[in-house]
Amino acid sequence: MTPGPSIRRAREARRIRPGLLILLVLISACRGGDTGEALPGTVELAVTPTPPITGPALVVVEIHDDAGDPVTGAEVEVEGTMDHAGMVPVREVARDEGDGRYRIQSFEFTMGGDWILRAHITLPDGTAGIHETRVRVASGGAADPSNGSTQR
Repeated sequence: MTPGPSIRRAREARRIRPGLLILLVLISACRGGDTGEALPGTVELAVTPTPPITGPALVVVEIHDDAGDPVTGAEVEVEGTMDHAGMVPVREVARDEGDGRYRIQSFEFTMGGDWILRAHITLPDGTAGIHETRVRVASGGAADPSNGSTQR
């Protein structure tokens, strides 16, 4: 006797499940690692010029604790990447300026498009986490009307 359609579908699903599980594990492993614990307080990341354009830009990360006080003595590294293959990530260590401000004077946006900026932060107590921000970087020189930039 030939099994009915519902029995065939159930058998196919049982054969596919282990492969899907392996695929999900591999995808999660390729995300770039654990983001660490949730950072207490607030993290803000700003890029100048606004909107950013290809070339060097000022990146400032501000960190405040739950009470709103500035956090000094943290280690901050900003990683910039894009969500397409072939992009070499840009990584720069930020300098602690005091008062909760961490500065990268010349973060190099190597091409225009949608960038993901991740501030990898380790607080003085060892708590680590990642703050992620997305920015659209305009290509080109002195003026790029596609994103409103008028100067380089």
